[in-house]
Amino acid sequence: MALQQFVYCVSVMTILLCKGGHSQTPGVSIRLAGSGATQCSGRVEIYYNNIWGTVYGNGWDLNEAEVVCRQLNCGTAIQAPLSSYYSPEAKQIWLYNVACSGSESSLTQCHYSGWGMYNNNYYYYNNNNYYHYYDAGVICSDLIRLTGSGSTRCSGRVEVYHNNSWGTVCDDGWDLNDAEVVCRQLNCGTALEVPQSAHFGAGTGQIWLDNVSCSGNESSLTECNGSGFGTYSCGNHHDADVICSGPIRLVGSGSTRCSGRVEVYHNNSWGTVCDDGWDLNDAEVVCRQLNCGSALEAPHSAYFGAGTGQIWLDHVTCSGGESSLTECQHSVFGTNNCGHGQDAGVFCSGVPIRLTGSGSTRCSGRVEVYHNNIWGTVCDNGWDVNDAHVVCRQLNCGTALQAPRSAYFGAGTGQIWLDNMGCSWYEGSLIECQHSGFGTNYCGHQQDAGVICSGPVRLVGSGLTRCSGRVEFYYGNTWGTVCDNGWDLNDAEVVCRELNCGTALQAPRSAYFGAVGGQIWLDNVTCSGNESSLTQCQHLGFGTHTCGYYQTAGVICSGVPIRLTGSGSTRCSGRVEVYYNNIWGTVCDNGWDVNDAQVVCRQLNCGTALQALPSAYFGAGTGQIWFSYMACSGNENSLTECQHSGFGTNYCGHQQDAGVFCSGLVRLAGSGSTRCSGRVEIYHSNTWGTVCDDGWDLNDSQVVCRQLNCGTALQAPRSARFGAGTGQIWLDNVTCSGNESSLTQCQHSGFGSNSCGHGQDAGVICSGTVRVVGSGSTRCSGRVEVYHNNSWGTVCDNGWDGNDAQVVCRELNCGTVLQAPRSAYFGAGTGQIWLDNMGCSWYESSLIECKHSGFGTNNCEHGQDAGVICSGPVRLVGSGLTRCSGRVEFYYGNTWGTVCDNGWDLNDAEVVCRELNCGTALQAPRSAYFGDGGQIWLDNVTCSGNESSLTQCQHLGFGTHTCGYYQTAGVICSGLIRLVGSGSTPCSGRVEIYHNNSWGTVCDDYWDLNDAAVVCRQLNCGPALQAPRSAHFGAGTGQIWLDNVTCSGNENSLTDCQHSAFGSKKCGHDKDAGVICSGPIRLVGSGSTRCSGRVEIFHNNVWGTVSDYNWDLNDAEVVCRQLNCGPALQAPRFSYFGAGTRWIWLYNVACSGSESSLTECQNSRWGTYIYGHGNDAGVICSGPVRLTGSGSTRCSGRVEVYYNNIWGTVCVDGWDLNDAAVVCRELNCGSAVNAPQSAQFGPGTGQIWLDNVTCSGNESSLTECKHSGFGIKKCERGQSATVMCSATRKKFSVKLNLADVNSQVDMTDPAVREGILKWVEKKLGGSSDDVKVSWQKLPEKKRLKKQETCPP
Repeated sequence: MALQQFVYCVSVMTILLCKGGHSQTPGVSIRLAGSGATQCSGRVEIYYNNIWGTVYGNGWDLNEAEVVCRQLNCGTAIQAPLSSYYSPEAKQIWLYNVACSGSESSLTQCHYSGWGMYNNNYYYYNNNNYYHYYDAGVICSDLIRLTGSGSTRCSGRVEVYHNNSWGTVCDDGWDLNDAEVVCRQLNCGTALEVPQSAHFGAGTGQIWLDNVSCSGNESSLTECNGSGFGTYSCGNHHDADVICSGPIRLVGSGSTRCSGRVEVYHNNSWGTVCDDGWDLNDAEVVCRQLNCGSALEAPHSAYFGAGTGQIWLDHVTCSGGESSLTECQHSVFGTNNCGHGQDAGVFCSGVPIRLTGSGSTRCSGRVEVYHNNIWGTVCDNGWDVNDAHVVCRQLNCGTALQAPRSAYFGAGTGQIWLDNMGCSWYEGSLIECQHSGFGTNYCGHQQDAGVICSGPVRLVGSGLTRCSGRVEFYYGNTWGTVCDNGWDLNDAEVVCRELNCGTALQAPRSAYFGAVGGQIWLDNVTCSGNESSLTQCQHLGFGTHTCGYYQTAGVICSGVPIRLTGSGSTRCSGRVEVYYNNIWGTVCDNGWDVNDAQVVCRQLNCGTALQALPSAYFGAGTGQIWFSYMACSGNENSLTECQHSGFGTNYCGHQQDAGVFCSGLVRLAGSGSTRCSGRVEIYHSNTWGTVCDDGWDLNDSQVVCRQLNCGTALQAPRSARFGAGTGQIWLDNVTCSGNESSLTQCQHSGFGSNSCGHGQDAGVICSGTVRVVGSGSTRCSGRVEVYHNNSWGTVCDNGWDGNDAQVVCRELNCGTVLQAPRSAYFGAGTGQIWLDNMGCSWYESSLIECKHSGFGTNNCEHGQDAGVICSGPVRLVGSGLTRCSGRVEFYYGNTWGTVCDNGWDLNDAEVVCRELNCGTALQAPRSAYFGDGGQIWLDNVTCSGNESSLTQCQHLGFGTHTCGYYQTAGVICSGLIRLVGSGSTPCSGRVEIYHNNSWGTVCDDYWDLNDAAVVCRQLNCGPALQAPRSAHFGAGTGQIWLDNVTCSGNENSLTDCQHSAFGSKKCGHDKDAGVICSGPIRLVGSGSTRCSGRVEIFHNNVWGTVSDYNWDLNDAEVVCRQLNCGPALQAPRFSYFGAGTRWIWLYNVACSGSESSLTECQNSRWGTYIYGHGNDAGVICSGPVRLTGSGSTRCSGRVEVYYNNIWGTVCVDGWDLNDAAVVCRELNCGSAVNAPQSAQFGPGTGQIWLDNVTCSGNESSLTECKHSGFGIKKCERGQSATVMCSATRKKFSVKLNLADVNSQVDMTDPAVREGILKWVEKKLGGSSDDVKVSWQKLPEKKRLKKQETCPP
C-alpha cells in the first residue's frame, strides 16, 4: 500500500513538473453554458476526453476571461463572474488554477494544474455539486473589441464582428457620443477622447461601419445610425479609436457626465467610494481623470443617491496631483467601515475649464477650456471682468477681482480655442457667452487671458450688486453665511478690499440682503480693517456660531463711484460722472443709449432708465472725460463693466457730456419681468417696496406705464403674478384716474399703511414700444407710434396693410385687426417718423420685429401717418387656427376668456365673423374643437345674427356659466371671401374678397367652373354648379381686386390661384364674377368624380352621409340634377365609394325624382339612422350628357351636353348609330336602336355645343369623339341630334300570396297594382322604363322560399 501511494505521488509530481504552459490541445472544445447563457456569456465548459467539464474559479479574472472571449470571437471580456448554476451535462471539473496573461489564443495555452487535477487533489463527491458553485464564467462584449498598437482593455482601435470577421469603423463624424456607447458596451466607464486617423494603428481587412451617429444613450454601437455594414468611403488610415476612463465612472440620481456618485471597477464589478476623509483634492483627481475640468465640490452622504453592491475604496487620501484615483492612498480594496449612505460624489466644472500657468492657484491662472479632446487657451481680445466672473462662478471661486491679459500667467501652447468673448456676467458657463467660434481667432499665445478670483468669499442675495450683498464664505465644499454678531464697518472694509470694491459704505445686518438656509460658517468676526482676507480676522471657528439664518451679515461697498450732477439734476437724473484715479470725470455721449443709462439707474437704485440724454443736457462738465463709446447690454451691475474705449480715451468735448433720466421712485421687478412688465415697486425711505393689489386696475397700470415710458397698459395683474416681493409694502388702495404723471400722485392709504401680504403684490404689463394715440383714438384704435431712442415717433403708411396692423393689435392685446387706416386717419403726429415700408408677415409678436426701412429712414410726411382699428375684446386662438377660424375668446377684467358652447350656433358665429371682418360664418364648432381654454367669460350666448358685437347678444353675464373648459365655442369664417348681391344666398352670389382693408370684386376674364369650385370649397358650399359672368348678381362698387383668375380647381383659397396683381384689372363692374354652388351637398370618397361618389350633405356645421336604406334611382336622380350632372345612371349602395365618418344625416330617403334638392324628399328626421357607414349611399350620374325634350324617356330623347356652365344641343351633321351608341353606353341605356336625323323630340334652345361628331362607337364619352370644337357649328336649332336606346329591361313577376293579402284590398284595382309596382321598382333599382311585369296569383296556402311583405 505504501508503494502504491509513493507511485501515485510521483506520478502527480511528474505531471506538475511538466505543466509549465500548454500548446493548444487537439480534440478540445470550449463553450458557454448555464442559465441565461448567450453566445458570448455564460459558464465556461471544456470538452475533453469525450466529456464536458467546467473550470474551477480559483484565481479566475479578466485575463482568463479575455482569452475565452477571444477564442470564441466574442470581443473583449467585460466581466469574469463565478457561476452557481448546476450543469447536469458537466459534472467533471477539468481545469484548476488557470493563469493567463490575456494574450493567449486558447485557454489551454494558459498555465493550469492539469486535466482533472482538482478532482484528484481534493475531496470530490460524485453525487455532490458543492464545488460547482465556483465554476468560472465570462461576459464578453460580443460584437466589439479594442485593439491596435498601444491599446489597453479600455482604449484602442474600435473593431466590430460581423459576417464572421472583425472589421474597423471609419472615423467620419466620429465623436464623443459614439465613443460613449463603445465605453459603456465594454464596461469601461466614460469616453474621454476620440482619437482619429488610426491613432492606434491602421487595421486590415474589412471596414464594417462608417458615418456612425450615436445619441450616446444606445447600449450597442450597432444600434446607432450609420451607412450600413460594409458601406464606407474611407481607408484604414481613418480607423476610429476610443480612450475610455476605464475603471471609474459617475452615476446616480441627477448625475451628469461631470457630476455624480463616484464608482470604480474592480474584480469584475462596479463599486462605490466611502466618503471618510473625502475632500476637494480627491475630487480633483476624479475630475482630471474624466477630463471634466476642476473639482467644484466633493459631496458626501450619498448626495447622488446610495449605490448598491460593493464599497471598494475608503479613507482615500489624494494630494490632488495623481492621474488616477487608485494611485491615491486608500484602504485595501473592499475594506471599509461605512455603508452606502456615505457614498462619495463629485461636482466637476463640467464643460471642462481649468486655471493653470506660472503662479496659478485653484482660483487664479491662465484660463484653458477643453474642446475636441484638447485643452486650449482663450485670447484676450475683449476679455474683461464680465468674462472673468463667469469663469470664477463656474469654478466656485467667488467673484472676479481682475481679468489679466497678455499671458499674465505665462503663454500657453497648442490650440487657442476662444476669442472675442462677450459675457454679460450672468452665464453659467464660459462657452454660453458670445464668442468667435471654437478655433477662430486672430492672436497668439502672448495674448492668453487669465483670471484672479476672490476665492472663498462672495456677495449674493436679494438686491445685490457686484459690490454689495450678503457675505458668503466657501469652506468644506460648501458656501455658507457669516453671522452678524459684532459685524461692523471694519469687518465690511476687509470684504470690500478683498473683492476690489473700494471702501465699505455700510455693514448691513439682520439678513438685509435676504435670509437663506444652509451652513453658517463664521460668527463673532472681529477685524481691525487692515487684513487682506476675512479669514485673517478673529472668529469662533468654522461652523461654530450662536445665531440663526435671519442674522446674516452683508456689505455695501463704494464700488467704482458714480454720481449724477449738473444744472437741474436730481438724485435720479443728471450728468453722469465717474470717479477714477482719484478724479471725477464725465462720460462722452458717443454711442450713449438707454442700455447704458439703464446700468447707471440700476447702480444708483433709481429704477428704470427713461431717457439717455446727450449733448450736455444738464450742462457741460469740466476736467477729465473718462469714458467714450459706451456699449452696455443693459444687464451690467456697474458702468465700468460695460465695453468702452478705455479710461481717458476719447475724441469729444464737454459739450457731449452724457446724462440720464431715471424713473426714480418706481421700477418693475420679479420673475419673468421685462423693462415694461413686472411687479410694481416704489422707492421710499431708502427702501424699495411693493404695492398691494386692493382695487388695482388698468387706470393704475396706465399711470405706471406712462411714468416708465412703456406705452399703454395691457393688463393690471394681481396676486403676485410676477412673484411675491419681500420687505415693505409701501402702497395700498391705490386709485388713479389714469391721467396722473406719477403713481404717488394717485390716492392711496398712505406709505406703509396696508392690510395685505406679498401674495397680493400688484403688477403691470405695458405695451412697451408701441401705443395708439390721436384724435378719436381708443385703447384699441388710433395713430400708431413707437418708442425709439428716447422718443415716440409715428409710422409711415407706405406698404401699411392688415398684416402690419394685426401685429400692433396683438401687441396691444386688442384682438384682431379690422382696418389699417392710412393718410393720418387719426390726425397727423409730430416729431420723428420712426418706421416706413413695413413688411409684417402677420405672425410677429412686435412691430419692430417686422421688416422695415430702418429707424428714421423714410420718405414721407406726417400726412401719411399709419393707424389701426382693432376688434378690441374679441379674438380667435387655439390649435389649427387661421386669421378667420379658431376658438372664440373675449377680453374682460384684464384677462382673455372663452365662450361656452351652450346654444352656440351659426347666428352667434356670424356676429363674430362680421366683427372680425372675416366674411360669413361657415361653421360654429363646439366641444373645444380648437382646444380647451382657461377663464370662461360668456355662456348661453343668443344672437340674432345682425348684431355688430358679441356683447350685444344676450348671455348669462360675464363669468357666469354652467360648462367646463371642454365646451368652448369656435367659429370658422369664410375669411377673405364672401358672396353678395341681388338674389344671393349663402352659396350663390357675386364673389368679393377682402384685401388691404376693403372688400372688392373679381373680374370675369377667364372665369370658369374651376375658379368657382375653389370658391365653393372655401365657403363649404359643395361643388360648383355654375360660374356666372357679366354681373349676374348685380354690379358691385369700389375696388375690383382680382382679374384673369386661373385656378386648377384644387386650391384651398381663391388667392392661391394665378391672377393678375391685386388691383390690376382691365374691366368694369359689369363683368363682376359670381358662383352658384350646390350648397349643402357634395360627392366624395374613393374613386369619386365631379358627378359620382358618396353622397354627403352639410348640416349643423358638419358634413355627413346618407343611409342607403330604400336608396334608388329616383333619389339619385335628385342628387344628379342638384349637381348639374345629368341623369342618374346608378344608385350604388353599401359604401361603394368607401365608408364616411362621423354623422349619418339622412335615412330612409324617398324621392319622387322630381325634387330640386335631396332635403325636399321624404326622410326620417336628421341624424336618425339604424345602419352604420357600411351602408353609405352613392350616385353615378351621366355627367355632361343627358336626354331631354318632348316625349323623351330616360333612354330616348334629344342629346344635350354640359359645357362652360350651360347645357347645349348637338348638331345632326354626320350623326349616326355609332354616335348614338356612345351616348346610350354613357347613359347605361343599352344599345342604340335609332339615331333620328330630325329634331324628333323638339328643337333645343340656347347654345349648340357640338357639330360634325364622328365616333367609332367604342368611346366611353361623347366628348371623346372627334368634333368641330365646342360652340363651332354650321347648323340651326331645328337640327338637333337624338337617340333611341334599347335600354335594359328587367323582366320579373309579381306573385301575390293571397293568404297574406288583407281581405279589404282589391288586388284587381290598378291603383293598388301601381303601388306594388313602385315598391318593386324601388327594391330592384330602376324605373318603369326598365321593367316588364307579369302578374300571378298563388294558392292561398302556398308559400315562397323568399317572401317580402309590401307595405300599405
